[in-house]
Amino acid sequence: MESQYWNDEVQQSAWLLDYDRRCMLDCADTFQNLAAVMGEMNWELEQEKTPDDREELLRRRQAMESRKQYAAHMRQMAGMLQSVADTSVQLIRLGGRQEKQIVRALAGEGIVVEDIYLLRGKEDRLQITISVRLTKNKSMTVEEIAGYLSVLMDIRLVPQKRNPYFVGEESVSLYFEEEPIFSCLTAAACATEETESVSGDSYSFLETDDSVAMILSDGVGSGESAARDSGRIVDLTERILDAGLGPDMAMLFLNGMAGAEGDENRMATLDLCRIDLYRGECETVKAGGAAGFIKRSDRVEKIQSRQLPLGMSASEDISEKKWQLNSGDLVILVSDGVVQNWPCGDGEYLLEQKIASLNVSSPVDLANLILRYAIRQCGGKIRDDMTVLVTGIWKNEEREIEDIE
Repeated sequence: MESQYWNDEVQQSAWLLDYDRRCMLDCADTFQNLAAVMGEMNWELEQEKTPDDREELLRRRQAMESRKQYAAHMRQMAGMLQSVADTSVQLIRLGGRQEKQIVRALAGEGIVVEDIYLLRGKEDRLQITISVRLTKNKSMTVEEIAGYLSVLMDIRLVPQKRNPYFVGEESVSLYFEEEPIFSCLTAAACATEETESVSGDSYSFLETDDSVAMILSDGVGSGESAARDSGRIVDLTERILDAGLGPDMAMLFLNGMAGAEGDENRMATLDLCRIDLYRGECETVKAGGAAGFIKRSDRVEKIQSRQLPLGMSASEDISEKKWQLNSGDLVILVSDGVVQNWPCGDGEYLLEQKIASLNVSSPVDLANLILRYAIRQCGGKIRDDMTVLVTGIWKNEEREIEDIE
């Protein structure tokens, strides 16, 4: 006998519309947050002492007006997303026998299934949503439930990050998807300019269910002012990526925002690299900054661009590059301070040669070796902030799924 959910087509349609609505509302909330950030930036500027210079005052007013317009655009996009209820997700119906087997098997482990839905989402990947509760006096981790479902569905499933860690007697909806083909490890190594207590570089590794993004921004100069500018860029980049936009769109937004401010003395750089853990594809966009590198088993490839720092070039000049990664490849991003002030020659070229000569597979070891090498090339002096980011990916081994006894 089929479950009541599948017999009731109206209920099925209502659930799908609710799924669409939740996705759009999450994105809309992010854009509203971006608009709020623009308002906070204007408030901070208003609290600063009014400059005596007329040109500086005019520039400040223009920057505030541009932020207001930018915030208005963000709110408009949020409103558009709130009105949208269309997403390309296919519901897959379980056969009656298969569903009964899953419900019965999980019940034997003390897991009461209330509803189970299969979705075929983007990139044709299988996703499962299941509403469960445990029988009295039992508790279980979501990882354990993922293991049971993997056996019963004959496909390796992993929990999405939005799941709770434990499941108890209260009903809860859990979300699972096919295990990514690749796993990743990340590492960072940093050194602060020797006359400062705070680094002007900011960075982040933004990990989602299907990707990892490396974000590196180098503020102009050093110290707290540079740290504030670069930190704001990294924070905004995370918010834009969280909204579901790609690296190219993130760069367009940030470049437009920086250009509207018009202050060439505060134009930060931005290196953004996102790695798809299902396809092994690496997307990169750059606005200024030093070259990055991809260390492969047999060679090193350089990631570079002629793009100027944020706000100093037209938005149409922004170009996105894609690289296909293989198991064991390491992606490296460095700030300007790592390759500058080398008395012996071109820092980027010499660093590329050094990376090629290193026989290391650990992101942590590679990041530390690069930083130490750069400091030695500068005679032990740290005249600019140095930041090294490394992400390595490895193909997940195909493991047999053990049967439930």
